[in-house]
Parts: sequence; structure tokens; C-alpha cells
Amino acid sequence: MQLKQPKPMLTNTGKYTNDKCVCFPVTRLFAGDVISLGDRQLTVMHMPGHSRGSICLHDKDRKILFSGDVVYDGSMIDWLPYSRVSDYVASCQRLMELVDRGLVEKVLPGHFNIFGAERLYRLASNYIAQAGVCHKVSTCAMRSLASIALRITNSRVTS
Repeated sequence: MQLKQPKPMLTNTGKYTNDKCVCFPVTRLFAGDVISLGDRQLTVMHMPGHSRGSICLHDKDRKILFSGDVVYDGSMIDWLPYSRVSDYVASCQRLMELVDRGLVEKVLPGHFNIFGAERLYRLASNYIAQAGVCHKVSTCAMRSLASIALRITNSRVTS
């Protein structure tokens, strides 16, 4: 008996492969899309701030939020070149609304430990209260470093 060669598939790198790995075609996700996993449905929620394309996946039936980098039990990063504080604030407000409406009981983040609705609410509200502090500090630090570098460069030129 001869096995058929598997059909080449397009990988997420845009290359075809017929290795023994499982490759899935890439598709774009949009807010409101539903990913069906058989016994569960995950709704895509666009949650920009950390990055323009940040998403959460919400399992409404089980009240679970897969939060990725949007929120985790640590300092939320808003100082990356593609971060936007105002978007992060709006996303945090939406996270708080999910808790207020009883739609989330457990959060599975992309980093650190799993936590509950109370902690989600606290993390989101704390971010809003301190919105952009991390961004402001890092911007100030970068400006200070640039200023020092310019002074050093100028002092060498004038010497």
C-alpha cells in the first residue's frame, strides 16, 4: 500500500509545505467574528491600545476571556511605537463593562497567571486612572537620552 503525498498547504509565512507538520491557512480576524471550535464559540473583540491589532477572544458561554497582551496581571505596556494610550483607555473601559455585565469570570492572559473578574476590573480601572504614565516616563527618558547624546556630539564638534 502506498501513502499519498499530502497536498501542499499555504503556511502563515506565505510558503507552501508538505512536511509532517499541521499547517493552517491564514485568515484575517475582524471584530465580531466567531471562531467555532466545535463545543465552544469564541467571539473576536478588537481591543487596540497595546498594539493597533490587539484582540481578545471571548467565550460567552463559559464566561472566559482570552486576553493575549491586552491585559495581564502586570504593568500594561503602552510605550511601544505602535501603542496608543487613548485606544488602551477605551479598551479598558470595554473590559470593565464586560465585568459589570457579568460576561467574564475568568481571564486567560498571554502572560503570567490566570485571574478573575474582580482582578480584571481592578487592572483596567487602575490603567485608566494612571493612563499613559508609563508612556510619559519612557518618552521623557528617551528625550533625556537624546539630549545627552546631542550634547556629547556637539561638545566633540566644538572642541
